[in-house]
Amino acid sequence: MLSANEKDYLLEMIFAVIGEDQAVRNYKSGFNEETVAVVEQMIEANASCNENMRKLAKDLLGGSGTLAKGWLKKVLKSTKKKVSASELRGYGCLVSTKSRWKTRIISTAI
Repeated sequence: MLSANEKDYLLEMIFAVIGEDQAVRNYKSGFNEETVAVVEQMIEANASCNENMRKLAKDLLGGSGTLAKGWLKKVLKSTKKKVSASELRGYGCLVSTKSRWKTRIISTAI
């Protein structure tokens, strides 16, 4: 069983990943060990997504490390295939993480 402080902190961690959400806040009193496990999985998935996006940006930009206007058009014209389809099948980090994990978090607290 989680203490009130642990539930508060868990909610803060959830909001740090998916943003403020009243529906999730409404179920805070029911947070439990299963919720902790689901949130842990969500954070790991989000971290992986963010890392994949950083890698994608780095690969697209080469050594420059900054996005300058027109960078995508130059990449599209390039004959080199710098982006694989599998890199683009990840979640669009924040929005996709929320859509994938919000219902699971709430269902653990019911």
